[in-house]
Amino acid sequence: MQDPHTIPGIDPQMADAMLKGRELTPGGPLDPTSASIEDVRAQYLKGRAYWNEEGPQPHRITNHTVAGPHGPIPVRFYYPTDTANAPLILFLHGGGYILGGIESHDRICRWLAERSGAVFASVDYHLAPEHKFPTQIEEAVAVLDWARGTAEELGIDAARVGMGGDSAGAAIAVSAALALKKQNRANALKFMLLYYGNYGLGNACDSAQKYKDPIFGLSEPRRKFYQQSYIPADLDPEDYRRTPLKQDLTELPPAFLGIAEMDPLHDNSPALSAALTKAGIANELKSYPGVLHGFLHMTRSVKKSRQALNDGGDAVRKVFSI
Repeated sequence: MQDPHTIPGIDPQMADAMLKGRELTPGGPLDPTSASIEDVRAQYLKGRAYWNEEGPQPHRITNHTVAGPHGPIPVRFYYPTDTANAPLILFLHGGGYILGGIESHDRICRWLAERSGAVFASVDYHLAPEHKFPTQIEEAVAVLDWARGTAEELGIDAARVGMGGDSAGAAIAVSAALALKKQNRANALKFMLLYYGNYGLGNACDSAQKYKDPIFGLSEPRRKFYQQSYIPADLDPEDYRRTPLKQDLTELPPAFLGIAEMDPLHDNSPALSAALTKAGIANELKSYPGVLHGFLHMTRSVKKSRQALNDGGDAVRKVFSI
């Protein structure tokens, strides 16, 4: 197997983290197209356990269960301080729509809460393929409505709520913002915190071809499997929640977009940033050189992972004047 240090332009700390990942997952990641989904999910969580150790410790953590449209939705709140009436960011985890949950993204949420000063709430939405599109989008909106409706009890400000996530979670967040706009409730969201999402460019874009090799962690067959697991075969390809880049983005909230340079999904974020700018929506786009999709998990050893989360946290702090 190729030594990641030989990849042209790779950040040395990223390459070290890739080798650590191989150590944590002997034999390599299971192929979701052939292994059982239960085994793939278990391996994913086991691989994330090391990266979630240590890190910031919030002032308080509370766990809740929201009665969602497709069943109960666990939500974990991270409170960085004891300040009442704080802003809230609903965080939707990545994992190709089929993997991950509250535990896999625990350190990311702890870090973002501490850096931003806002409360972060990690949403454990139902996973595909058991629950396909648009389940996850509808659940994101349901948790938003619940949080705003119980704001006083939760100690958050219902007028200062944002939404975001990484990878699949970022895509869900943008689609949820569009769903709120469709319902004439765009004002319910005040900010979007988006890390390396897929917003509809597909496999024809330059980055999808440049970084399709499995060594970059998100091969073309894997991306295709994730999409097939998530999207029903009979779904209208023009469904507005599926193709954000094709939609009218006016009225959406301001956004921070953070991306990895060596990521097949890279080109989606500059495209979304340009579309938001064209629609008159303030946004900030930052690309981190030499790192791969999923690098946010690696704050234990990759400086650029820490920087990306700090930049996102600072953007939250700025928009909510914390």
